[in-house]
Amino acid sequence: PDSEEKLFEEIKARFKQTDMSVPYQRDGYYYYTRYKDGKEYPIYARRKGSKDAPEEILLNVNEMSAGHDFFEVGDMAVSPDSKLLAWAEDTVGRRQYTIRVMEIASRKMYPLALGNVENNVVWAGDNKTFLYIEKDPKTLLGHKVRQHSIDSANLADVAADPLIWEQTDESYYTGV
Repeated sequence: PDSEEKLFEEIKARFKQTDMSVPYQRDGYYYYTRYKDGKEYPIYARRKGSKDAPEEILLNVNEMSAGHDFFEVGDMAVSPDSKLLAWAEDTVGRRQYTIRVMEIASRKMYPLALGNVENNVVWAGDNKTFLYIEKDPKTLLGHKVRQHSIDSANLADVAADPLIWEQTDESYYTGV
């Protein structure tokens, strides 16, 4: 065990513990991902107007992962007006994601949890509707593109959301 721990520490020392992705610009914001020293998960953040503006944390996956044996944030999408964030998260490790939505400025979470979906979410131009892909419960292949409005009373029933398109051939993957 001592030699394993020593080897692990030696390997870990060779990797940069604090790191940041190259920022990309979209709709007046610079978006990036960064890692804190000693932490396992990323922090997704943005800065308005310039790379030197105050940081606005979108998701701190280190905090979100607390209490889970497995945690992954997949696809993330900011609404066209830059006010809402939708993302897919997996707490099981089987690529069975749940979509969640948050108002960025207030950090208000919508009580939404659309489960057994693909790692794919895309906002429509109205800033309240997004598209996502439902998985087949047996094959776990994404096969139905559905539409959800944040004004909807439906909080967790994927089948209650309008069907936009369905892939009937299981040899194809579906994406939005």
